Amino acid sequence: MKKILKLISKAAILILILALSSCYYDEIVEEIVPDIPDDVVVSYQDDIQPIFTASCASCHPTIAPPDLTAGNSYSSIIDGGYIVPNDPDASILYQTLITTNAQELMPPNNALPASDIELIETWIARGAEDN
Repeated sequence: MKKILKLISKAAILILILALSSCYYDEIVEEIVPDIPDDVVVSYQDDIQPIFTASCASCHPTIAPPDLTAGNSYSSIIDGGYIVPNDPDASILYQTLITTNAQELMPPNNALPASDIELIETWIARGAEDN
């Protein structure tokens, strides 16, 4: 009887080890978003402002600048220096969307979908026009 219990306990430990080790992920699967073709227009009013309205305007301007509410957002991000037209890498707004620092990531605790970030990056890279 002791041999059977010992065998069962060894089997249970082995199953537990296998189960726990199978839950380990050593890489994060990132959403793959294709580049936006050059002939596709990225419009501030039609593409970018809806992202700000849905994901950002509830805290901006009430908690912190810039003011990302409709009608105020474009002048706020351009005049405030949050966007450097034609240079996403130098744009503070874009950098807060892609940072790996959880304390600086916007929106906090809930990154934007990669497709939204791609739209914002493309809009900035193409001159950040108020269109």
